[in-house]
Amino acid sequence: MVRTHARPVAHRRIARRRKPVNRRKINKLRLALWIAVLVLLGECVVVALASPRFRVKALELEGVATVPTHKIAAQFAVPATQNLFLAPTADWAHAITRLPGIEHATIKKTLPGKLTVQVTERTPWATVRTYDGHWHTIDRNLIPFRTTKEPEAGLVRILVSDCAPWEVLPGIVLPSVGIETAQECVGWSLDYKDFPLKQIEIDKDSKVCLVSQGGVLVKLGSGEKIPQKLHSLEQLFVERPDLKGNAPNLYINLFAFDAPAVGLINPTTPTTKPQIKP
Repeated sequence: MVRTHARPVAHRRIARRRKPVNRRKINKLRLALWIAVLVLLGECVVVALASPRFRVKALELEGVATVPTHKIAAQFAVPATQNLFLAPTADWAHAITRLPGIEHATIKKTLPGKLTVQVTERTPWATVRTYDGHWHTIDRNLIPFRTTKEPEAGLVRILVSDCAPWEVLPGIVLPSVGIETAQECVGWSLDYKDFPLKQIEIDKDSKVCLVSQGGVLVKLGSGEKIPQKLHSLEQLFVERPDLKGNAPNLYINLFAFDAPAVGLINPTTPTTKPQIKP
């Protein structure tokens, strides 16, 4: 018997085919062109920043009505060699808004060398008399920006008690709870034309009284539930339209907004309590 030995089969390595790599040739001409463009742009930037042509030569102010122009110009200094592109307009505009009478400011650049300063002045909204006898004109945000010896015409007057000696700083919101109540009342009077508001009185306890152009005195008391009290006053005027006229000796007590009391300032006259519809 003949034995046969099986010869091992050699495993052949299967060669993997590699995908050909597509190597793109560098376009030297295009590369040189891009480098030239970048160099040219860099040269333009250098020329723009160094050329005397783009120095600030003109300054124009817009929106100025009451604030002196020299005070605005004094808030920032423009060097004689100031480049228009490097001018720190945001910082200069912020410096201008430090003036109490300026609410907002922007600075626009115009080629080749012009700056235009556009300002928005604060709008007079009311005038406040403090314990020292001075009158301070404020805007609707309760920011004082002008001090006078006499109240400005056409503005609601807010009289603060002599016992409330808080300091008034131009450009800083007035620090009084009663002033916030007065702010709400002035806003109401601008919408409600049947009660032409003349002045608001704030006592040492921050209690508020309103006085109409006709002399009617409205006692609101503390600053609580002011919207309800003003709404009750509107309803009272519907029931008693005669109260909206000239009545220098008449007062309306709204300490309790759901039970207003009407009477004369003369204490000998009895007080009446009209019925107000809910």
